[in-house]
Amino acid sequence: MKPVRVFLFLLISLITLYLASIVLSKTKITIGGKDYTALPDFNEKFNQKPDSTEYFANLKKIEESKSLQQRKAEILKKPSRSTADTLVLMQVEALESPAKFYFANDNRQVMDQFFDDLEKVKADNTAFRIIHYGDSQIEMDRISSYIREQLQRTYGGSGMGLLPALEVTPKYTVAIQSTGGWNRRLTFGGAENRAKHNRYGPMAYFCKKETEVASVVITARENTSYKNKAIKSCKVIVGAIDRPLEVAISTHGKIVDTKTIQASATEQLIQFNLDSCNGSVGLKFSGANADILGISLDGNSGVSLDNIPMRGCSGTIFRRIGADNLKRTYQMLGVKMVILQFGGNSLPGMTSKSSADAYGKKIYDEIKFLKSIDPNLIVFMIGPADMSVKVGGTLQTHQQLENVRDALKKATLDAGGVFWDMYEAMGGKGSMINWVKSKPALGSPDYIHFSQKGAEKISTIFYQSLMKEYDIYKLKKKINS
Repeated sequence: MKPVRVFLFLLISLITLYLASIVLSKTKITIGGKDYTALPDFNEKFNQKPDSTEYFANLKKIEESKSLQQRKAEILKKPSRSTADTLVLMQVEALESPAKFYFANDNRQVMDQFFDDLEKVKADNTAFRIIHYGDSQIEMDRISSYIREQLQRTYGGSGMGLLPALEVTPKYTVAIQSTGGWNRRLTFGGAENRAKHNRYGPMAYFCKKETEVASVVITARENTSYKNKAIKSCKVIVGAIDRPLEVAISTHGKIVDTKTIQASATEQLIQFNLDSCNGSVGLKFSGANADILGISLDGNSGVSLDNIPMRGCSGTIFRRIGADNLKRTYQMLGVKMVILQFGGNSLPGMTSKSSADAYGKKIYDEIKFLKSIDPNLIVFMIGPADMSVKVGGTLQTHQQLENVRDALKKATLDAGGVFWDMYEAMGGKGSMINWVKSKPALGSPDYIHFSQKGAEKISTIFYQSLMKEYDIYKLKKKINS
């Protein structure tokens, strides 16, 4: 048969099948009680577009089931890398770092919220307050001051943050001189220092004015950041009073404003706006013997970071503060985040893993209490530093330190916070010995506390880790947009 005839035969056959499919696709044949189409509609089949949704969904599921390390190995074999590949490599680098942050189920949602809020501060010229609570490891504004300065350089803000009317431990960044009668009432320390009520406020302690007139002068130290001196706002939180209280504020030795508040059963906020104070502010209190819950020296916007050291405290004191009192005062100050740095003071009397776990459960309850004040409150926990003790005449890491660290990590993640392991960031077991022996010394002779240089180093490591998370955050936003 000639090729032309073969071609015509095939063409006629296809046309016949096509026309038949149009007719027979509408014709039903019943076999065994079931209806079947006599012939499929080829026109419909040819024009039907394949559904790729399920195919790509399965591909995505397979990719997400791989560990970050598996994805890294595959990426390193590629001749070129996408932005998503770079993100994976950054996440692996953060995961493998001894100074990494820990998240519940590796979900960075809380960290993303933190950076979202900071970006909003920068874009909208609003304020973001962080309170850094800790034990004696943060006394003298160590660690806090470095984090404050770096955040303020990046996101704006100024001032020294929240301060007491009566300072017991001096700070590198600020000097406080108090005259008249003042007395401190604390949630931590011995029971003899407790108040007769639970309205302690945001510092977990307050300074009670006990004479008709009392004064405070707060001055930024010369050797600190210029940001400390750029004070634009002074806020004074006053507890319940039974008669009027007058507060006068002075700068450059001259009174620039005076305000009077009346008797009240709840806390009140007095705010002064300052044009220029050259880093020094004086406050004169006359009248009611008030509980001064804190004096805040800040900029008008940007980041404020408060340093609240509690010598001898294990961090299990926040539930001693009245919930309504803490909620109101947090709102007055605009507190968005807390950093908790505890653990070291729990070690001396700790002898077993079960006691460490019990401590962790108490910390969990403390964090949940803080979150009950504000469900959107961001909570970071910095674990304890390495601590060396003598065993048989030889210095070694406290036997329960890693158990305490693990208990704090579990408590923090279970309560919806973010954990940073300072012990591993230092170098792990025995690292404090190396820090003390380094030149210059990074640890104190007690093998517990940092020296000033050591505090600067650990602060730098913390902030560098935080900025690595920021780079991951920015890249994720770029990919999602």
